[in-house]
Amino acid sequence: MLRSARGLVMMLLTCGWLAPGCGPHYEHLVERSLPASVELACPGYVVWNQEPVRDVFVVMNGSGTLSNAFVHPTFERVLETRPIAYLTYDKPGIRAPFGDPGAVQRDPALFQQYTLGHGVECATHALRWAREQFGDAVRLHLRGHSEGTLVALYTYDALLERDPATGARIASLVLSGLALEPFADILEHQLATMPDGDRLREALASCDARVLAANLGVSCAYVDDATRRPSGRAMFERLAARTPAAQFHVFHGIQDWNTPVQPVRDLEAWNAAEGHLDMTFHYYAGGHAGSPAVRAELARLLSAITSN
Repeated sequence: MLRSARGLVMMLLTCGWLAPGCGPHYEHLVERSLPASVELACPGYVVWNQEPVRDVFVVMNGSGTLSNAFVHPTFERVLETRPIAYLTYDKPGIRAPFGDPGAVQRDPALFQQYTLGHGVECATHALRWAREQFGDAVRLHLRGHSEGTLVALYTYDALLERDPATGARIASLVLSGLALEPFADILEHQLATMPDGDRLREALASCDARVLAANLGVSCAYVDDATRRPSGRAMFERLAARTPAAQFHVFHGIQDWNTPVQPVRDLEAWNAAEGHLDMTFHYYAGGHAGSPAVRAELARLLSAITSN
């Protein structure tokens, strides 16, 4: 799931799917620190316009060092027309004024400690914060892109096992750029296609924090943690065994080389034959970053799943 700094931004962060613009005004904005560990925390942000809030989307974006302190354009219309809240967070060591992600401030020493495990902790605390802020009856949704799809799957699985009251409130997972292969395989595939792949392998081997942050937007701790975790496909199989109630909506580009489409098609075939998860698949002509047409389709889906 890695590439050069420029490619990583294209793959996992703000290009296309997550590009911030000049955001509108929101009636309510609340910020809170979300514990990631004893020493680390994620800056959390939640905005909403209408009350009482009925649905909360916890939005988990990709890897890298940019800020998530903005509302993605696909949510702007539904925030105007539905009683929903948009909740997101930045990684430890990253912070920006909400609505101005370009004013990001970074603490490299904190960011270098961040792993997917910390992302799961922050997402879990974000969901519990949503119930505290808006009441136990609120419906919860996980919106993940690329790295965020893995955080969403790990978080949902852990909640079903350890916090079923919160897990039962999750109504849907909306996932794009779905990462299904083992992390080590994705990493090696991408390094093999990069002109400076050998140099980055050396940086990984020597844990050169400066080179990794500048070119991959992750740390050695992140890579070590990610390679030990179950693949995205394995997580779907684990979730199917739990017979979860949530709906899964997958958006994937047929030209996505970062997270290839064939494993997604294989997942669809497996689920139709034996997975029995409530899943829809939305394929589009394009890559990892999406397109205006698919963003419009996603906005329609968000409106539909919050209409009841």
